Amino acid sequence: MDEVFHEAGFTPLRPLGHAEKYSTTRSYLGIYLNVGLTALYKRPNGVPVKPALFHALSMLISKHPTLSAIPFAIDTRRIFEVVTFMKDDVNSPSSDWRETLDKVPEEQHHYPFKVQSNTTLPFWRLCVLESNNCPESFGLVFMFHHSLMDTKSALSFHDELEGYMAQYSGLETSDTVYSPSLALIPPLEGLCTLPVSQEFLQSQENYTEPSPNTWTCAVQFRPVKTRFSSLLLSEVDTKALVALSKKERTSVTASLQALIATCIFSVLPSTYNTLQGDCAVSLRRFLPEPFTASTLSCYVGSTSTTYHRKPSFNWDEARRTRVAIEDAMAQKGGDMPVGYLAFIQNQHHWMLQKLGRKRMSTFELSNVGSSSASRRASNFEIQGMLFSQSSSACSAAIKVSAVTERDGRLALGFTWQEGAVEADMIEGVKRAL
Repeated sequence: MDEVFHEAGFTPLRPLGHAEKYSTTRSYLGIYLNVGLTALYKRPNGVPVKPALFHALSMLISKHPTLSAIPFAIDTRRIFEVVTFMKDDVNSPSSDWRETLDKVPEEQHHYPFKVQSNTTLPFWRLCVLESNNCPESFGLVFMFHHSLMDTKSALSFHDELEGYMAQYSGLETSDTVYSPSLALIPPLEGLCTLPVSQEFLQSQENYTEPSPNTWTCAVQFRPVKTRFSSLLLSEVDTKALVALSKKERTSVTASLQALIATCIFSVLPSTYNTLQGDCAVSLRRFLPEPFTASTLSCYVGSTSTTYHRKPSFNWDEARRTRVAIEDAMAQKGGDMPVGYLAFIQNQHHWMLQKLGRKRMSTFELSNVGSSSASRRASNFEIQGMLFSQSSSACSAAIKVSAVTERDGRLALGFTWQEGAVEADMIEGVKRAL
């Protein structure tokens, strides 16, 4: 890596944080590649997407140094191409758009971000999806490396992009956008303590294989080929889930996690009676000012909950999950796997030794919430969203990525590794849900 670093003439910014190094290492090893947040936009009649989009991107790039960074370097002298326009003949935004918005992210999750000596693209990209049959809508697939951003950042990216596109006045934008000379913001552990107890440290250092009655699919292996499928809940169903969760003294995230566990049990043989569900949690609430929800970086931790087979969905399980998440968050980032990363001397070796072992987790839920922006009657307006991520060779067998659209509908993205989980099983889980 040092040879590539010097040959390319990169200028160093700062050392990688432990979580950033984790994302960089697993991407380099082909274990987990990238994250995506896709948005379906409305556009005004006759207004071309390209100039408005390039104007918005020039504003964003000049504002956020993260967008000019790669995991260990930056180069302000090179010009990069990061936007691809794709034409597709689809018939209806309400039906076939959804099929397209499944297909393209799945394809994009196969393409890693790489550092090469001859040329280097930034570690994010946009695919613009247009159709002659649907001139009033277009899709933007935003793919990014997890060391640069979390999905809260991606929500902010789309919100800002929408606002800048709406401000586009028709003036031509320069073909070249230069990286800002702003300092790269600190990594998570530079802003948050992330304490680790001796008991938690020992639990992380000692691998104990899951019991035979715990389903974690196939052992961890490469190569990783991502499969992806989405499920869009209606506005009525989403409102009912929110209202019931509140009535039953739990949260939507906890309800979803317990629901997913129940639905996975429903498609498994009865010999499996235990599952582990992980939940990604944002640690932004523990960061000092001026770091906020709109800061583009990666500030994520995780919690785990064990589930035992029940005859049907049980609200007690959703309440138990809420308590587990709240107890974990009460430690303000303490005793979480992200804090343990500081104790790993060689992440490369640590990840490779996971291959061939059983996974610890059955599924992982990442619920990014909803966009805070609302621009009615905007020139360019986000109509729908879909959160996706690459499958992983060395973590949960099934990843469920949730985002709530502005019209109140909950969109769920299911990711799995081909050869580890069968597509029929995912369809069964979606039907049960």
